[in-house]
Amino acid sequence: MSESSPKWKRPSDVMKIHRKRKRLSQSRSFSEDKSNTSGILHDSTNVFLNSSSKRKNPFSSNDNPEAPYKRKKSDGIEKNQSFNEKTQAFFAILEKANKKEGDSPSIKVEKATKNGPITRELLVDDDEEKSQFDFIEKFFKAAQSQKLMDESPKPVKTERTPSTSCKPVPVDWSLKVKLRVVSKSSLLWCTQIKTADEAKGVTDFVYGGSQVNAEEDKSDFYSCCLYWIYPNLPWLRLFPRIVPDSKIRSSPNGLLNEDIQKSLLEDWTESFTSAFHQLRSQHCPYFYFCTHQFTVLFRAAGVAGQSSQNAFLTPTTRGLREALKNEGIEFSMPVLERKRESSTAEKPQSQDSEQQVPPPADEEDDDEFLDTDEGASVWLESIGLDKRQFPSLDPNKVKIQREGFRVIDNRPESLIYVQGADVQGLFNFLLNCRSCVASSGSQVGVPPTILSPSPFRGASVQTQKVKHSLVKQTETDGSINHVHILEISGAVLPHHVHRIRKVLERTQKGEFTLTFNTHEPTVPFNAKLSVTDCDPDRAKMKMRGDKFDSFFDVCEIDDRLSCIRELYCKDYEYNWAT
Repeated sequence: MSESSPKWKRPSDVMKIHRKRKRLSQSRSFSEDKSNTSGILHDSTNVFLNSSSKRKNPFSSNDNPEAPYKRKKSDGIEKNQSFNEKTQAFFAILEKANKKEGDSPSIKVEKATKNGPITRELLVDDDEEKSQFDFIEKFFKAAQSQKLMDESPKPVKTERTPSTSCKPVPVDWSLKVKLRVVSKSSLLWCTQIKTADEAKGVTDFVYGGSQVNAEEDKSDFYSCCLYWIYPNLPWLRLFPRIVPDSKIRSSPNGLLNEDIQKSLLEDWTESFTSAFHQLRSQHCPYFYFCTHQFTVLFRAAGVAGQSSQNAFLTPTTRGLREALKNEGIEFSMPVLERKRESSTAEKPQSQDSEQQVPPPADEEDDDEFLDTDEGASVWLESIGLDKRQFPSLDPNKVKIQREGFRVIDNRPESLIYVQGADVQGLFNFLLNCRSCVASSGSQVGVPPTILSPSPFRGASVQTQKVKHSLVKQTETDGSINHVHILEISGAVLPHHVHRIRKVLERTQKGEFTLTFNTHEPTVPFNAKLSVTDCDPDRAKMKMRGDKFDSFFDVCEIDDRLSCIRELYCKDYEYNWAT
């Protein structure tokens, strides 16, 4: 068995045998092809040399009577003329395209014909990587547009400009937490702020540069999103302040110790004093004073049609109002007074249509009598009693109990209005009021936030956060369009709304929508006041620039107490919803 069994071969030996056979077969086929090729060349050479007769033309009518009719030379000349006319029209269209595109590099193309050379200048594309199909497509588009322009009547060019006769946009004195811009045109440029644009925007904001510059939209928009704030604690959210402690962003170790609270309060006192002096000296039109319980709006003389400096404070409590009275600060409550006037006007004037039982005269007299501060004391003495024997029947306490049904504390009706020399008394009261600083919670030891459009001592420049998005919007006819949305988060002051809409007028072609998220406790700042005869001399004021012009106009939002929720702009004309 062992002798008859085949011998074992290695795989490498088997592969060597296969490669050897392959080389032998290739060499044999090459030699055969070479011999065949040399024979064919030899035979064809002999045939070429031995052929003495001229080869016949199979298309000639002389040699072949069945050949087709030979064309005349005149036919070729006519076709060449028609071709020349088409070529001239082709180059004429190219010349128009070259003139429209400006000074572009071109080359001269010369075509020789029997009628003479035709020379035209062709536009040379700067991008050498483009194929000839791009050039052909570009030519046909130019030809089609030229044809449409020739056939259609020439329209009269009219440029839409902002109308001066449209109604002005009133100033909304309520603070905004967020502003949303909706536009069909692109708003992506608002988020692509370069270093140079940011630097110029900050410089214009600090030094009060002009915003009207069509070539610097990015820097103008960045300047519109800046404001002054004190204090500036990055780990703590300082606006809005009237919110639950659970919504205030702060770190567990962010609480201030007593030494830091004391030094921060001293520094805040100097900043608050500086902001108020800026207001009195006509360098600042307004500023906001925000605490964890109430918000104060200080306005300079001449603003909103008021001849003297004034201030709003909301919301208030009875304790706060009593404290102001004890300090000798006189104030009015315009929202409550207007509500009483409207309720009185709504009462029926005639009693013929419906019988009504009038209240007893004694009760009306008692109400008017007890509304006074001395009413309860006089009533006790009239029945032979001494008020010191009944401490629970103190006149102030009696009045509080009787007015329990009129709950106005912490409501819009609790707004108080201070004007004239009493504004200085309000400033002194707030400067020394301990209740302005929280004694517990996440805001403990943090002084009130000051927001201003003008600089003051110790203030920091703060910018708003801007975010862009692209969404699909369904129209009333069912079509779907892409809409650009820009969200601006942060403290939105009145001058922000005025300046942003001015920039959007020229960048969005006068068509956009602004939607506001209002800080509701500040809505009463839009309370209607009686306008005084005030004609401020702007030349003597330091508040120059168009960013302050709208604050001196008297334009009410609505007859009732409200704020602007949405602002629409179409064809440079504005309308708003409350």
